[in-house]
Amino acid sequence: MKRMVLTLFIVLIALPLFGCSSKKKDLMALDSDAVFEEENIPYEINQITFSKSFQSMEPTVEIITNNNKLKLLASLGLAEYSGVNVNKIVKKGGEINIHVSGVSDNKASSLSVPQVSLEIKKSKLKDIKDLKFNIVYDDFTPVDVKISSNDVLNKIHSYLKVSTKGSPSINLIKSDNSIIWDISYNTIFDKADSNNSLVNLSAQVDANTGEIIKSEKSFISSPLDNGHILEFKENNYLLYKKSILDEENNNSYEQLWIYNVQKNEANMIYSSDSKILSAQFSPNLDFISLIESNDNCSELYIISRDDTKAYKVAFLENFNPSSMAWKNNTNLFIIENNGEESRVNDYNVESNQMNLVKQLNKNVEGLNIIDDKFLIFEKGKDEFNNKISVTTDWKKFVFIDDGFSPKFINNKTIAYLQKNEKKDINLLLIYDIEKEKITTKLNKNILNYEIFPNGKIMYVIKDSSNNYTLGSYSIENNSTENIANVINDKIFYDENSNIIYLNTILPFENNKSEVIYSIDLSKLN
Repeated sequence: MKRMVLTLFIVLIALPLFGCSSKKKDLMALDSDAVFEEENIPYEINQITFSKSFQSMEPTVEIITNNNKLKLLASLGLAEYSGVNVNKIVKKGGEINIHVSGVSDNKASSLSVPQVSLEIKKSKLKDIKDLKFNIVYDDFTPVDVKISSNDVLNKIHSYLKVSTKGSPSINLIKSDNSIIWDISYNTIFDKADSNNSLVNLSAQVDANTGEIIKSEKSFISSPLDNGHILEFKENNYLLYKKSILDEENNNSYEQLWIYNVQKNEANMIYSSDSKILSAQFSPNLDFISLIESNDNCSELYIISRDDTKAYKVAFLENFNPSSMAWKNNTNLFIIENNGEESRVNDYNVESNQMNLVKQLNKNVEGLNIIDDKFLIFEKGKDEFNNKISVTTDWKKFVFIDDGFSPKFINNKTIAYLQKNEKKDINLLLIYDIEKEKITTKLNKNILNYEIFPNGKIMYVIKDSSNNYTLGSYSIENNSTENIANVINDKIFYDENSNIIYLNTILPFENNKSEVIYSIDLSKLN
């Protein structure tokens, strides 16, 4: 009997305890399933764009803070709409939901990634980094593709045996019930061709199966020769050098070649164990001046184009030329530079006489000549821009600006490039010597340029995707024009034949030797 009473007593005591435990569990469950209140977030749309880069096609939200302003860039994912609406932005707990819908127009709609730039207004949002941002589709149907653009390009390169330095034109199109990657390349290397020809390529690939539906290669050019172009005289000659490795004794040497563009003939005119630094034609094309370097010493040679005989110019002890420029058909100006001082010499090829023009306390790196005006550039304060000056008597120097690659347009006007370090671009500037002011500024990333007698400047620009574009600027009309996509920054243009010459390193060869191509521009458009 006592045992039964004791058992009953224990049960009665335990019941409240179990009851308390059960209630506590229910409260915990209630807390975890708590319903957060929705808070409408005020906003203002700044811009809506429809991106066709297709690098990222997943919905994302990027947070941008600027001057205590909270801005968002919402990429809505791949879709086919002509417009989009942001219906509302709602905060729910630790999440921000951006509700969107699409606007369809059968004529204007195309595949793209809609992007909405907006600013959050008068919000009390705190700890933004701890919030989760979501894209909520109210009336918006995304388009799914299984094959990314990178996968498509890798497949094209592998299956069609091509190689390129730049980026293609990429588009997504609908064909019946399929989504198609539409790819086009301008000027790429055809690895399937033993000659390493340049071709244009167009291809279409199913975006979900990866099947190459069709492809077409169109021939542009075969290599003209191996080598590096030093100078081009329009409608006449191409001057270039070759680096040769003798595999038997592991010795290397360099050769100077001349290519006749009218006859399509190439001939070697000079060979040396030293490194060829530069070579230039005289204005009448009768002579070629050449500077070569060996063990920190340099030497000057003059080569007659008719008999290709070379003779060494050495009148002064420790003569060490660093740069040169022809003043006329017979006089060659030569700069010697020891890093602190410079000597300016005038050499006459007919009389075989060398005269010292001036010894300067300047670090002159090069010069340009027109009539009796000398455009010099000396070492500047930074690694990009030089100090540009003009002189007529080598006594008085008129400072122009800081820049590089200066050239005379005429005896009153010069052009030069200037590095803008903040924007990381090279501006092309035109300067009026008489008015002492800049008259034109091209805000493009220009890597190289050439001046033509008809008042045209040809240049090569580089974009953020490392693609090169050949363009032109008309001084008379103050207008620019993009001409063609090219594969290198250094272009030599023959306006009469509409042909460009360039050298480039094959991106798939281990020896990294340079190859010269001649390209008809009409085949690039």
